[in-house]
Amino acid sequence: MRPELDDTLAVPLVDPGHTATAPGKAQVAARAEHEQDLVAGQQLGHFRIERLLGAGGMGEVYLATDLALERPVAIKVLPAGSGRDASHRDRLVREARSQARITHPNVGHIYFIGEEAGRLYFAMEYVAGETLSTRVAAGPLTVDDALAIIRSAALGLREAQRNGITHRDIKPSNLMIDGHGMVKLLDFGLAAGALGEVSHGPVAQTSLAGTPLYMAPEQARGEPVDFRVDIYALGATLFHLVSGKPPFEADTLEALLSKHSSAVRPAVPRRSGQPRTTIAAIDALVGRMMAPAPADRFASYDELIRAIELTSVDHMRPAGLWVRVMAGFADLMIGLIPAVVLALPIWLLASRRDFGAVMTPAFLVALVFYRTTFIARSGRTLGQWLFELEVVDVTTGGRPSLRHAAIRVLVPTLALMAGSTIDSLLELNNDKLDKLLHNILTAIAFVPALALLWASLRSVAKLTVWDKLSRTMVRYRTRRTTAI
Repeated sequence: MRPELDDTLAVPLVDPGHTATAPGKAQVAARAEHEQDLVAGQQLGHFRIERLLGAGGMGEVYLATDLALERPVAIKVLPAGSGRDASHRDRLVREARSQARITHPNVGHIYFIGEEAGRLYFAMEYVAGETLSTRVAAGPLTVDDALAIIRSAALGLREAQRNGITHRDIKPSNLMIDGHGMVKLLDFGLAAGALGEVSHGPVAQTSLAGTPLYMAPEQARGEPVDFRVDIYALGATLFHLVSGKPPFEADTLEALLSKHSSAVRPAVPRRSGQPRTTIAAIDALVGRMMAPAPADRFASYDELIRAIELTSVDHMRPAGLWVRVMAGFADLMIGLIPAVVLALPIWLLASRRDFGAVMTPAFLVALVFYRTTFIARSGRTLGQWLFELEVVDVTTGGRPSLRHAAIRVLVPTLALMAGSTIDSLLELNNDKLDKLLHNILTAIAFVPALALLWASLRSVAKLTVWDKLSRTMVRYRTRRTTAI
């Protein structure tokens, strides 16, 4: 049987070679015809059933009305044929308890758990929206939308991990988008570490559980798992969102799990309108999230969220040509103040008539010192502050180190420094040659501006040579959210 997108695998770990899969959509539909569904108007406790929202191997979900608070809720109920199965009952209780322990905007809230006429159920937040599997069925998402969704899911999973919970079944159908664009993480029925003491280390698996199309290799092998299996599945989901299909597909379960373990992951395909550098950044992000070895994946959700933000234009929107030029011009004007303070006593002591010969090198030295110090200490110069810009390290997303700040300031200044030094040292008797040399050195002063123009036209991230050498970038200032 070819594994379906929403098929969840859940079999005891008694036979590592077992090939059973969860019921497919057709099997679930056939079974539903022979079972007693809840009908509109029927009550479970103080909840009135309105209509069926969906059904699967793990339960049936209904829209209901909370009669006590007069609000819509979603009711998850065990199928009629599974109500007396101890393992199914335990799984439903596990899902409710683990999800209820997590209080976060990106995780669906649990309100109540109870039993009525032999039907075990729980009430949860009703999310009026659509699952990601429904949305991606209409076509791949834009890179920006996909990254925003994956980041929101990572925030919810980080809170789960803080509570010692590993979801184990991350996939598009378990992520919903409500009417306000909020991502909601659902279905903790296969969560590991949900009962008993909170554990932040690897959790032994008692069943081979998860969805094969998104399952981490160690999870498929039945080894102890931690939050990194969710990072793997989230990476596979990201690949699906931007490419329109899962990273691996196969006709049998064994072949599919083998691909996740040892096959080379296909590259994220490039689509029209998407710059090559953007697709390369997404591919690198997915590659690390889906690394076959857990140790090669992100070591924490904070690290993952920071990497997503560094890839996302929403969080790393690069500053363009004109605003950087205006900020640079403001810094030149500001740099005149310390330059005069530095040059004036030297000029007086040297008793020189040509104040410009002293002022030019003093100005360059003062400018380098001022810009390097401000970037390293506050992440932006006064000129950048005026235009709401900041300089960030592209690796960490934080302020650049003093060394990186010095590199990004010195490189574009070298042309100015070289031109000024040569112009002041050379004294030619030939006026024509002297004038020609002066004009050439003056033209060199425009090299940084031309390099910035070239980068703005050629690079999506608008990275100049000094940005690349210092591993920094200039972006519009944003509120940092990784500490939430």
